[in-house]
Amino acid sequence: MYLPPETTLKKRAELLHEWHKLLLHQAIPPLIAKWQAKLGVTVKQYFLQRMKTKWGSCNPKSGHIRLNTELVKKPKHLLEYVVVHEMAHLLEPTHNECFLAILNEYYPTWHEARAELNELPLSAEQWKE
Repeated sequence: MYLPPETTLKKRAELLHEWHKLLLHQAIPPLIAKWQAKLGVTVKQYFLQRMKTKWGSCNPKSGHIRLNTELVKKPKHLLEYVVVHEMAHLLEPTHNECFLAILNEYYPTWHEARAELNELPLSAEQWKE
């Protein structure tokens, strides 16, 4: 991405964030389609959002999932793990034994993915002028 040198820091951050969202909008629908078929659930809508404390969330009643835009900066297999994790909440809303059994059955490497994701910072760089 090229930006003229006079582009303000604020504008650069906005443009980069929009570009990151575009990349996620390209990556997420195929993942949702793949896992809808495997899990037998339907994601009615997904949203991208800057989140300060978590990678994603799910509203089982509405069928919506929210994903942290910072996931664009993480390896693709970790994006997939978060998508699967949130979609599993469409089957089981809480992190109980049933939920863990779903992850174990459909995404057996979830422990490793979660550990790897939790070792990474939630948000990345802060630019300075």
